[in-house]
Amino acid sequence: MGPRLRECKTPEVEHVRKFVAYAKLRVNSKWYYPPLNAYRYTVALALYSKCLTVAEATIALLDAGFSDEAFGMTRTLIDIYITLRYIANQDTEERARLYYRFVAKNISGWNDLIKEYWPQLARPMDPRTIQAASQYPHPHRWSGKPVKDMALEPDMFEVDPATGKPAIHHYPYRVVYRWTSHFVHPTIVALKNHVVEPGRDNFVVRGMHEEDLSSLAASNIAHYVSLTIISFYRCMGDPPPDRLGTWACALMKHLARRHK
Repeated sequence: MGPRLRECKTPEVEHVRKFVAYAKLRVNSKWYYPPLNAYRYTVALALYSKCLTVAEATIALLDAGFSDEAFGMTRTLIDIYITLRYIANQDTEERARLYYRFVAKNISGWNDLIKEYWPQLARPMDPRTIQAASQYPHPHRWSGKPVKDMALEPDMFEVDPATGKPAIHHYPYRVVYRWTSHFVHPTIVALKNHVVEPGRDNFVVRGMHEEDLSSLAASNIAHYVSLTIISFYRCMGDPPPDRLGTWACALMKHLARRHK
């Protein structure tokens, strides 16, 4: 057994803040210009931008002391990771096209609502939008699959060393996605810091301090930004910058070993 590592006194969020800032700097300094008629680049860049922006917003919540809300927001990072990994995994251009053109289904849905609630504003839809929207049977599934099927699709790049078969990434969906979902859809699980004991406690808004999720939220940011980076650069056909990949690995080890 090796020597015990001292606990790091720097808050986890500070480590994560620097990592996210560097990831943003590297992609901005690359000066990507997505080509016409190639959906994979436009979609990958937009999703990666959203990932880094959500990470920054989650850090802002942690800075303000809203650990529950920050933890819930990290589910958006997991959603982005699952989406981009699925697109990068195989048939990348076709999957990116399906994702991009799903906007037509959203327009179609709003058109129906306008007819119902604001009929005076209703306008005929563009035939091309109608045709594009017809390709999507489900109003909330751009891929035609539930999130579970996208998340658990065997990986075309990584192999499970235990079986020699394509890796299946169970943990993000079965554990973290489920856990963070409680804070997105406010179930009773998410109310530990809000529920008082009847007959004993005086109620004030957010008056309890039963659970602090700051460390878990910071860890989720680091983990799912790192995983999204891998899928992003796969979509772009570029290797991740060496220092960014090294930093991601070192950050995850540091958070696990030097922070409670």
